[in-house]
Amino acid sequence: VYGLLGLAGDADELGIRPDYTTSTTLAQVFTQTARAIIQKNWKMQRKRGLQILRYGSLGQRKSAPKNQTDLPSWVPEWNGKIAKTYQREMSFLACGVIRMPDLVPTSSSTILGLRAFCVGAIVDLGEQARVDIWRRSPDGAKKIVGFFDNVRRLLNM
Repeated sequence: VYGLLGLAGDADELGIRPDYTTSTTLAQVFTQTARAIIQKNWKMQRKRGLQILRYGSLGQRKSAPKNQTDLPSWVPEWNGKIAKTYQREMSFLACGVIRMPDLVPTSSSTILGLRAFCVGAIVDLGEQARVDIWRRSPDGAKKIVGFFDNVRRLLNM
């Protein structure tokens, strides 16, 4: 991240200052960078401010290296292969283009505060469909059936 600041035309606007002290963790650098990008984009074009959330893990991290155990779920892991959690162009427009969520201050840098409407509470999570990987697996058919059993269970809730 720090190495790319010299190449970024908007590095000054992001306000990220390299900190190479041993007390600075990789998770802190990634979190600071994600927050800076969200805040900068929010000022320029609000609906694009949350686009970076598509690259966070949102609870789907396969493994967390020792120095990333405190990485918030909304922060992308920029040291590995980055994949979109959500594929659609804009996944965070529950109220359409009529009203955008507002950024709000929080008590911790690891918490991303957004003012919005609560429309419900998450009570359970299913598994991400990985049919392309499961097809090549010896127990792939069992995993696919298990996935649909889980979908049925969630629908019945």
